[in-house]
Formats: sequence, structure tokens, C-alpha cells
Amino acid sequence: MSTLKVVALVGNPNVGKSSLFNAITGARQYVANWPGVTVARKEGVRIWRGREIKLVDLPGIYSLGAISIDERITRDYLLHESPDVVVVIVDALNMEQGLYLLIEVLEMRGNVVLAINAIDEARKRGIRIDRYEIEKHFGVHTVLTSAVTGEGIEELLDTILHVMDSKEVHSLVKLTYQPEVEERIREIEEIVKKIPRLSSYKPRWLAVKFLEGDEQVSRMLEEEGIKPLSEDEAKRFKELIAARRYEYIDAVLREAVRGEGRKMTVSDAIDHVMTHRFLGIPIFLSMMYLTFKFTFDVMSPFSDLIDQGMSRLGEWLSSIMGEGWVTSLVVDGVIGGVGAVLVFVPNIFGMFLALGFLEEVGYLPRAAFVIDRIMYKLKLSGRSFMSLILGFGCNVPAVMSTRGISDHRERLITILVSPFITCSARLPVYIMLASIFFKGHEAIVIFAMYVSSIALTAISATILNRILFKGEPVPLVMELPRYRLPTLKNLGLYVWERGKHFLQKAGTIILVASILIWILGSFPEEGSGSYAAALGKFFEPLFRPLGYDWRMVTALIFGMAAKEVVVSTFEMMYGDPAAVLPQVINPAVALSFMFFVMAYIPCFATIAVIASEAGGWKWALLSMTYSFTIAYIISLLVSVLGGMVV
Repeated sequence: MSTLKVVALVGNPNVGKSSLFNAITGARQYVANWPGVTVARKEGVRIWRGREIKLVDLPGIYSLGAISIDERITRDYLLHESPDVVVVIVDALNMEQGLYLLIEVLEMRGNVVLAINAIDEARKRGIRIDRYEIEKHFGVHTVLTSAVTGEGIEELLDTILHVMDSKEVHSLVKLTYQPEVEERIREIEEIVKKIPRLSSYKPRWLAVKFLEGDEQVSRMLEEEGIKPLSEDEAKRFKELIAARRYEYIDAVLREAVRGEGRKMTVSDAIDHVMTHRFLGIPIFLSMMYLTFKFTFDVMSPFSDLIDQGMSRLGEWLSSIMGEGWVTSLVVDGVIGGVGAVLVFVPNIFGMFLALGFLEEVGYLPRAAFVIDRIMYKLKLSGRSFMSLILGFGCNVPAVMSTRGISDHRERLITILVSPFITCSARLPVYIMLASIFFKGHEAIVIFAMYVSSIALTAISATILNRILFKGEPVPLVMELPRYRLPTLKNLGLYVWERGKHFLQKAGTIILVASILIWILGSFPEEGSGSYAAALGKFFEPLFRPLGYDWRMVTALIFGMAAKEVVVSTFEMMYGDPAAVLPQVINPAVALSFMFFVMAYIPCFATIAVIASEAGGWKWALLSMTYSFTIAYIISLLVSVLGGMVV
């Protein structure tokens, strides 16, 4: 077998790039529907015609401007890791932006193949694409593909091998710009050719990027003595270059594309309603309410079954192990602590199932478009919303996904407010307290907590923006995916990829925490004389204005490791929370506690990621201090005002 060859897949978000990658490699990988999710490249291997081909799925991007982190990852990979072939994937129903990216890649390097994906959907709309016209104008081998039906995949693999093996130079195209631009390109090229340090770059590519105002390239060339452009020059050249590229693309598409694809589709008609400036927000809130209604009402019977199973398991183990501290550790510590959290697995998986359906069907990107109007007033954008909504699963990937936000200010603010979004770890706390104190209204209370977390996130973004930064957000540029019926495979993969982290925590962090809580709660003597009681009582005066007793305080302290541990601590401290808690606190204090859990210090994993992504521990400490302060103020107000009503 010959040497491993590397193929990079490049394309805009939502063109089916990752789906095509899956179809070729068979990789099990979820396909997201918005920019910024595929931050790290993904790799897979395919054996074809006796040859081993490694495919690298690079982040979905709109250009090679290296403004956002995902653009930088893609450009650096193409520049410095030199894949043997680059496959640029464009959407057959919306080719313009994809061909713009193709031109940028062609100016950088040769050996490029163009894959026009979703050709099956184009045919259904009566669109005919003459790939030979496209090949003629761009000088690239062009293949029509469908990641759904598998059409063109074998031809694409054959084409990749041909480009690898052929000695001719493929797809090295020179797009001629306006005379004024070409003159400046020639001047810069002549200088660049004489600089040994820049010999690994194509001089024309560097010249074009310099005129476009690319920060990285401009810095490189200015260090070599090339005079920087004035602000007016940079703006004019950038506009001229973009206009020429779009002019060329439009001319090619007029020759290569035929059909009635421009008429309004069912998807367009639905979008008029879903993204309506007045109806969009109520529709979004309704979708969220139905999500939590499904999460509680439909999935609760399954939770009850697990609860009964855990209780019977504990009783059975007690009967065969007898009395003693080992039995107490296993039954009360492990079964009681971990089991108290596992009871909520159906609810959490149910929430991911509902969110996965909304994402797969294509609604969530539209929600980002709707919310973008509100986010803009907060000096954020729909990009921030798409990162924040990931926090419904876990705050860690929400913080990490901000790498796709190009504006540094917006990215930092999004990182700092992300922990306020209610993650799945907080859901068990909400469900436990709502089931005890708000019977019959659980779904409404939980929905209110999620809406409150979004509102608190928005308010915090406004406050932090005014304190730390000034400026306007970068407008959201996003291709809305077509509406699709979700596949069971993708839905199952979505639910498992997000839900498995909860199960992993149950088997690691929560298990260890449950054992630790049992030890601290049992020694030197069980109950109020334990180490856990001493810890809770030490901080109890701070929380007394909120109405929390030492056991609730202890639960909050242990909950800093993982919010699910709050439930485990309640189970071990109160024995039967459903029976004991109503005698200790009233519904107002219970609601206050839910708000505190929603807003207070993030879990340890989130704190570490904030420090890493924001660029230092000072931002993590700011997040901890700010979130604790906000949590205390809100919970105090809820406890006091609610106490007047109850």
C-alpha cells in the first residue's frame, strides 16, 4: 500500500461538508447547523482502489480572512500542513458564497477539487448545473455529489486520486482584478519575491491579502518594510476585490446554472412566519416551553421507574449485607447519592431529544436569526446566542464554541455570561424542588427558570459591556439550512453525544463526590456532628438572610464540583427530601434556592475552561465573583418578596 495521502475538506457552514465526510469515511459524528461548532478538525480514513486516503474535515467558514478562530484554523492548515488535495464543497442550491471561498483557495494553492453537494435537491427544484462550464471557468475538476443518496462519492474519490497522481498542475487560476488593483498587486509581488522569509508563500496571494487588509499578512509585509495602506485605501481595495470576485461568480453562474430554482419554496414560506419580526419571539418561547413540557410530563414516568428501581436495589443490598458502615456507604453513599442523580437521566435525555429535533429540523439557526435583533441591542449577535444555547447541555462546550466569534470583545463577554445559561446539571435540582413544592405546575416553573437564565444572561451582557467595553457587534452572517425531517441516526447521535457526559459524570465526579459527602457526613459522628455539618454551619450565617439551613449551604458548597451533586447531598443530608424539606423551608425559599443554583459559581470544569479560553485566571475569578454576587442578590429578592406572598 502506498504512502498515506491527505485530503482537506473545506466549505461554508451548512453545505453538507461534514455529512459528506461521514459518507466517505463512515465516521460517527454529529452534523451541526451553524457556524463555529466544528472548531477542531476531524479526521477519517478511507481505503479506495487499494490506496489509503486520510480526510480532514476543517471548520465551516465563509472566507479565509483569518478573523475568527475557525477561519484561522482552516487557513493555517492549508498554508502550513500542505494537504495533497483540497476539496471545496459548495451547496448546489446556493453556490455564490461557496464559489467565493473557492476563489480564495485557488489564489492560495493548486490541486483543488470542487464538489457541488445536494445535487439531488437541486434536481427536485428543476435546477440544472453544467459542471463543465464551471470547470472551464475555474480550471478545477468538478463533481456533482449528494451526501444523502451517495451520488458522486465514488467519482469524487476517483477524481481525488487522479489529481494526486497527475503531474499536471491542477486548479492554479489567476482571477484578473481591476487595473488599479492589478498595478498594486504587481508592485507588492516584486518586493515579496526578493524576501527569502516569504518564499514559502505565493507572492500574488500575499499581495491580494495585503490589499484586502488581512491583519496577519499586513503585519508580515509591514515588518519587511512595505508601507501600510491608509484606512481609505484599505477600504477601497477590499471593496474592489470583493466586487470583482462576485462579478465573476455571477457571470459563471449565468452560464452554468439553468432552471426555476428562484421561485418561493415551502421552506421560504415557513421562514416568513418563523423569522417574522413580531411572531418570531413568541414562536421561540413556545418552542422552548414545549421542550420543557415534554422534558417533564412525558419523561417523568421513566424517572419514577428508575427511582423505584434504585429504592428496591438499596433495600435488597441492605437485606443481604446487614447493618454496618460498609452497608451505609454502599446504600446511602453510592446508591443514594448516584441514584438520586440517575433518576433524572430520562428528563435530561428527553430535553436533548427535543432540542435535537429542533436543531435537526432546522429551527435553531432560525431562532438565532430572530434573537439576533435583541442580541444586537445588547452589543452581541446571533453568533453569541448559538454559543449560549449550547449551554443548555453543558457550559463547557458553550464557552469553547465562542472560538467561532470573530470579535474579541463579543467573544469575551459571551464567555463571561455563558455560565448563567441553565445547563443540564442544574435540571435535576429544578425538577427535585419543583416536584416537592410546585406540584402540577412543574413544567411552568422549570420553563420560568430557563427563561430567567436567558434574561439574566442578557442583562449581564449589557452590564459587562458597559463596564468593560464599548463598541458594536459584528453583524451575524449565516446561511439558514433547509428544513429537513430528522433522521433517527442523527437524533440518536445528538442525544447520546450530549447525554453521555451526564452518565460519565455519574460514574466519576458524582460517584466520588457522593462517597466524599458520605464520609464527611458520617464522621466523626453522623448528622449535625459531622465534618459536613461543621462546613455548612461555618458558612450558614452568610446564607441565613436567604433562609437556607446548614444542609442547603453544604449542598451548595459541594455543588461547585458539579451541580448534580446538590441533589446527592440533599438525598444524604435529608434522607427523604420530599418529606423533610416542606418542614424546613417554604416554596419562596425553595424558589430562591433554585435561582441561586441557576446563577452562582460555575462548576470547576467551566471555571478552568473560562480561564483557558478568556486568556487568564483573572477572567475566571471575575466570573466567579460576579456570578456569586448576582446569585445572592437575586435569591435574596426572591426569598424576601416571595415570603411576603406565601
